Amino acid sequence: MADKNRSRSGSLGFKPKTRAERIYPDVRTWEDTDELKPLGYAGYKVGMTRVLTIDDTEGATQGQEVAEPVTILEAPPLRVYGARFYTEDRNSGKQVFTEAWTESPAPELQRATDIPKEGNMDNLEKAKENSEDLSDVKLLVHTQPQEAGVSKKKPANFELGLGGSVEEKLEYAEEMIGKQIEFSDVFEEGEYSDVIGVTKGKGVEGPVQRYGIKTLDHKTQKKVRKAGNVGPWHPDQLSWRIPLPGQQGYNNRTEHNKRIMSHSQNPDTVQREGGFSGYGEVETNYILVKGSVPGPSERLIRLRTALRSDENPGNPEITHIEK
Repeated sequence: MADKNRSRSGSLGFKPKTRAERIYPDVRTWEDTDELKPLGYAGYKVGMTRVLTIDDTEGATQGQEVAEPVTILEAPPLRVYGARFYTEDRNSGKQVFTEAWTESPAPELQRATDIPKEGNMDNLEKAKENSEDLSDVKLLVHTQPQEAGVSKKKPANFELGLGGSVEEKLEYAEEMIGKQIEFSDVFEEGEYSDVIGVTKGKGVEGPVQRYGIKTLDHKTQKKVRKAGNVGPWHPDQLSWRIPLPGQQGYNNRTEHNKRIMSHSQNPDTVQREGGFSGYGEVETNYILVKGSVPGPSERLIRLRTALRSDENPGNPEITHIEK
């Protein structure tokens, strides 16, 4: 009788499957561009719907009306409350040089971070004096959930990368501290973006649910929902490639090249009678992103200018939005 064998299940590209440190992700890599603008945005996941659009991609349905699934993100403007300045040394790497905070922070920001109410704009002058030593400048922004239909009260604060030279970034940061960033300052309709979020948490799961391995046959061992062979006796240690039980979900995940189908300041065009399940009603600006995005409803989803594609097929022609 032939030996039963099966190729390994579960992609090693998603290892390690560890819990995210917080409910919204960090972005460590930004697009390298000479265009002076913010390189990211964020919005709260509302849910999914379907739109009818004229297919503008090459293929059999080009020029015809097709149905596309889209995710709705409610995205009020981001408020800039400061800037962070970096220096870089070949021995110690990138280090924070100083930070500058606005003199009039939003009251809601005190829920998320402890910054002085009088601000710290003196550090901006310090950064200008040492501009030759700076290697990067990033904005410090926070969301405004009180303007959206989400039930959260605590804003999310994070870094936002900038395009352009260091001198241009420094001037732009000085101009934007205390102001708001709109979606149109970053993206255009039809453009591709990278979607970054924290997936749904599933808790502790076994290897069958976690990796999709096959259950063992009858009388093989006392347990059937386990890995059949976890390695040799010597060396007596488990490889990280072995499918073992552990944390499932609540991971940082990035999906590349998600097309932005539409953006509007009129929530009535997507409003559903009685609101969206698990979210409620959309009350402010929204974004339609083609396909699905990670995470459950009300989770903060971050958008970044695409790293692997710089094309813009054009403005999608949407003929109908299903409510």
